[in-house]
Amino acid sequence: MSQQQTLDSVANRAAVMEHILTDPEQLADYTDRFFTEVYPVETVYDQAASSYPEDNGYGYEPRYDQMPAVPAGAIQNAPTNTELQWEGFSETMNRSPEQAWRYLSQMNPEAFRSKLLFMDAS
Repeated sequence: MSQQQTLDSVANRAAVMEHILTDPEQLADYTDRFFTEVYPVETVYDQAASSYPEDNGYGYEPRYDQMPAVPAGAIQNAPTNTELQWEGFSETMNRSPEQAWRYLSQMNPEAFRSKLLFMDAS
């Protein structure tokens, strides 16, 4: 194929694509055909040709001995002194504010509940 023929075929293809995209009727027909044509799909499953490995009993098995420890603040039965925790947080904020998030992550949820404020919807 010569260079001129290749250039002509590319130009023809571009003209056809431009026509499809700029003519509303042509674009609607093309889109309708694209989304409504149904092609047959092979429904017979051939297990011998399958690329999936067989289940050899090595499925998911939870390993509870490797679970992470419960965060210190999540222990429900631990006695809480919320004022002492907030004083410790204030000291941490004064010394190194960038490390305050660590202190907050270890605080008991009861300490947060004691400081929770509700806005009046008036």
